[in-house]
Amino acid sequence: MDSSRGSAAPRLALLGALLAFFVGALLLPAAAEAAPNHFLKIYKVEVQVDLDGGEYAHEHTYCNPGDYAVDGMWRVDHVDQANPQIGVFGDLRDVTVSRSYSDLQQGGDAAKWHFEMTNKADGRAQVKIFATCLGSKTVENSHQHNIRIRAKKTTTWFPGSDFSSAALGCIPGLEVAVGPGFKRLAGGDVWLKSSYPGNPLSSSWNWNFTVSAPTSMEVSVLCLRLRTDPTWGHRHNLQIHLKPGYWPLGARTLTKNAVQEKRVACQDHYKAIVGALGIAPWNHGWIHFLGMDPRPKSRAFKFWNTDPFNDLPVYLATLCLNVRTGNQY
Repeated sequence: MDSSRGSAAPRLALLGALLAFFVGALLLPAAAEAAPNHFLKIYKVEVQVDLDGGEYAHEHTYCNPGDYAVDGMWRVDHVDQANPQIGVFGDLRDVTVSRSYSDLQQGGDAAKWHFEMTNKADGRAQVKIFATCLGSKTVENSHQHNIRIRAKKTTTWFPGSDFSSAALGCIPGLEVAVGPGFKRLAGGDVWLKSSYPGNPLSSSWNWNFTVSAPTSMEVSVLCLRLRTDPTWGHRHNLQIHLKPGYWPLGARTLTKNAVQEKRVACQDHYKAIVGALGIAPWNHGWIHFLGMDPRPKSRAFKFWNTDPFNDLPVYLATLCLNVRTGNQY
């Protein structure tokens, strides 16, 4: 009897090990599902601004405290009709934006975006200002991950007429450039003509302006890290791409002698977080950028093609961010 009990013990141990193996195999998929990818918080805020003739305004938009303003934009909606017979002049083109940038560039609040503008028309103007916002953490789902953004800026000099800034870059492959901003420091009036990624990876940004006199400008970007901070020993990648692609893809045709809107939309499960536009230098005198509405899945760009005879091209794109992170690694 003693020998039979001694021989049963190894069998029981082997049976236990086999049972543990099969139970573990069954539980592995469930364990993987227990550490899911995460939703991102992406939304927009807007403010109405009314400007009397000749009025200057310094306004702000605010995301929720702790979140990031990853793009700021304006849209000129209306200027009271010119009436030269009684000395009233000006139109939509006379609302000039001299500053649009993240407060994080000044070491301040990442949720705050600055705008400075002047209505140089005689009539009253209505303008909307916007910010696209990105939560600083993933949405709660058993745990959260921090999202990292850092600020970068440089000063450039525009000696007059049309000039492009050098590309301002983040780390290729590790970061993507968002939050393109500009700040006139001194000089003449400025009109934004182009604002677009400086390379196919969207890790840098370019601008182009027309200026009425030699002008000093500060241009800036926010560098969004393409992977979350670690939590519970793992990270997630952010899934982001440029649609429809790097310049000169994304051509749209502007009808002659008309104010019009052109859109670029992201695909399902993605939201548009930064808009990009390009106007060829030889069309700067004809095409006037009147701003952009950052809708959840798209960018709606507003232009005035003042050429009375010709339809003209403009190049549009948007950075699209998946509303969920990639799988853990």
